[in-house]
Amino acid sequence: MKTQTTALILFLLLFVSVGSRADVKLPAILSDNMVLQQNSRVHIWGKASPGEKITVSVSWSRKKAKSVAATDSTWQVEISTPEASSRAVSLTVKGRNTIEIKNVLIGEVWLCSGQSNMEFPVDRDTTSRWKNAMSTVKEELQNADYPEIRFFRVEHQLAPDAPVDDCVGEWEVCTPASAARFSAVGFVFGRKIHNAIHQPVGLIQSTWGGTHAESWTKKEAMQGDYYDRLRAEQKQIIANLPAEKERYARETVLYKAALKANPDTVLKAPARVKKLNDNLRMSTLWNGMINPILPYTIKGVIWYQGESNDSRAAHYEMVFANLIHSWRAEWGQGDFPFYFVQIAPYRKQSPTLREGQLRVWQTVPNTGMAVITDAGDSTNIHPRNKVVPGERLARWALSHDYGIDVPFMGPVYKSMRVNGSVAELSFDYTGSGLDSKGAPLRGFVVAGSDGVFYPAQAVIKGDKVEVSSPQVASPVAVRYGWDKFFRVNLYNREGLPATPFRTDNWKL
Repeated sequence: MKTQTTALILFLLLFVSVGSRADVKLPAILSDNMVLQQNSRVHIWGKASPGEKITVSVSWSRKKAKSVAATDSTWQVEISTPEASSRAVSLTVKGRNTIEIKNVLIGEVWLCSGQSNMEFPVDRDTTSRWKNAMSTVKEELQNADYPEIRFFRVEHQLAPDAPVDDCVGEWEVCTPASAARFSAVGFVFGRKIHNAIHQPVGLIQSTWGGTHAESWTKKEAMQGDYYDRLRAEQKQIIANLPAEKERYARETVLYKAALKANPDTVLKAPARVKKLNDNLRMSTLWNGMINPILPYTIKGVIWYQGESNDSRAAHYEMVFANLIHSWRAEWGQGDFPFYFVQIAPYRKQSPTLREGQLRVWQTVPNTGMAVITDAGDSTNIHPRNKVVPGERLARWALSHDYGIDVPFMGPVYKSMRVNGSVAELSFDYTGSGLDSKGAPLRGFVVAGSDGVFYPAQAVIKGDKVEVSSPQVASPVAVRYGWDKFFRVNLYNREGLPATPFRTDNWKL
């Protein structure tokens, strides 16, 4: 009996010992069908039992990369990738167990991130009313079989308290079915890049509609008075939520009773509960949807966000620039390309935010801005024309990263000179000349020293625009497209629109 008991104890100890050893595990983004960045030292990482030896081998080279799992179970290696190729390759990760990653392509990898206008899919998604399909959805999906374009969608994941190390998602080959669910802007961007350079393209989508830039920024990167105030404000809203719910319930009972007693009385309904959506908490999306894909090697980022920062538009230049700097620091790949969409004209969108985006492009190295003043919708914050932003983002990449000679930017205000009652404006990025699409120029206003703006007549004269108004004898300031929604038509002859601007720096 004693011998049987001892044997049982030894068996259980052995079982616990073996069972506690963890198999090698890879993050979701390292999986079949992925695209690895060409001509790079790319990261392969995962988890295993502390002290476990890991070997990574690749089908394109005899060289192997080795690592040993640290005390926290993490391990990481770097492998060298060759030039882009349409030939599928594989990787094998071996530790206690063996994992083979198949159907891998070597090419160009771009991260597509931001809020709803980047999340907006090619086809309709019946689970969300605003995901109502591109205006050209049939055309886009008709020929959407691209075996060398691959998609990875990071599923929504909140992590308000601390970064997490994995996400839910899988790499998919581009077909009409997979493209239908993917970011429309990302799809159009990737398709144009692929068709131009004839190399595999991997697109990683990490998006969440209605979110702030601060939600996508690492906690440690947000320092200073502005962030401290925002952090305190969010903390207070969360702390007050129970009392707010009680207040709303109490006032609703009184409101209904008052209406019942006096049906004809006009009463103000109780103020809604002031709450903070979980996806708006600072850093929660960095923690949950960006950190899990670090340190996947990328070529660069395309970004479409800003609408939800409108209430804090005056700070957006600083907030957005800080996000870009912090992402680059975390990836450790230097100043990789970061191309973004200047938000479209919309009836509730502040011009101050577009100005902040313009200044980020003008001051942060290796950024590019796609201007879409001609693709807005006055009543819909989600314009269905996603070809324009996607292809204009691609122009930046083709010109700056792939050596293809394509125009990438429309006219940008440079300087103003006043001649009597006429303000003469000069521009950069005029291309082969300024153009107004065959119609009189629209969208200009002018003011004198009193600061009162009047609609202006604007005329193209050579490579300049002359602006005047009968109400302004001596112009001091000119603005263009300076409104929430507007219709404007200053372009260069290459068909790219001018960015909205103002010549003054008056306090708004």
